[in-house]
Amino acid sequence: MAISAGMVRDLRARSGAGIMECKTALTQSDGDIEEALDFLRKKGAAKAAKKADRSTKEGAISQASEGRSAVLVETKCETDFVARNEKFQAFCNDLAEHTLKSDPAEDPDAFKSQSFALDNSKTIEQLTGERIHEVGENIVIGRRVKYDLQGEGGFGIYIHGTGGIGVLIEVGCESAETASKEPFDKLCKDLAMQIAAANPISVSSDEVPAEVLAKEKEIFETQARNSGKPDKIIPKIVEGRVKKYFSEVCLLNQAFVKDTDITISQLLDTAGKELGDKLTVRRFARLQLGE
Repeated sequence: MAISAGMVRDLRARSGAGIMECKTALTQSDGDIEEALDFLRKKGAAKAAKKADRSTKEGAISQASEGRSAVLVETKCETDFVARNEKFQAFCNDLAEHTLKSDPAEDPDAFKSQSFALDNSKTIEQLTGERIHEVGENIVIGRRVKYDLQGEGGFGIYIHGTGGIGVLIEVGCESAETASKEPFDKLCKDLAMQIAAANPISVSSDEVPAEVLAKEKEIFETQARNSGKPDKIIPKIVEGRVKKYFSEVCLLNQAFVKDTDITISQLLDTAGKELGDKLTVRRFARLQLGE
């Protein structure tokens, strides 16, 4: 049958493909738009396979939250230009919404094989192939974090810029009423921004991995010896440097970026007294592109 300009235009609007690709797809499907869409999807998957070995250093961290759950999802592409593209950003948001309603699945293949929660007619892998075809670059779904509240409390979420850094923190309290108050919500957001800016590796000094701390102590001791310090004062020097190290890498020990005269631990204590509740940081995740 004859392929009209209107048919090509309609297929382009639905697929994002080029004029000639749409015309070819409509010719192959004898003018059936649904079959033409399938044809383009298959073609897109073929293109995606060719792009699969391309480096993906750009992208975005996206987030979603609802009720007692919240997620962060890392989606990578090749260029900053595509990372800022509306279709790519929409895809990132769709992945976050899907992850919120599904299993984040540590195994990449298991995640890609899931039915897309917002459209069960396609898998995450098929959806990714379509977006690769649309934007013309390789797309890789990276790390995924999903938190479900462990008791009363709430989440702080922060996305920096167009998604270069994403933070999710769970803050605990003892009363559901506390979690519903605006000062508590503001505290959660401030803590998420703190983590984005100061990049801690743990909540407290007790959570610093033993092997990491041992390596730091070894470095501090070697530095002290190389500087000619007497052996008898080296343990004291190492102790002081470990304390400084904790103030840099442990969230509760860090100076609050909005008021460096107080630590995050002091911030929590003050906020807890104002709210009449005991506040704790249960856990956090910080995703940064390129890490």
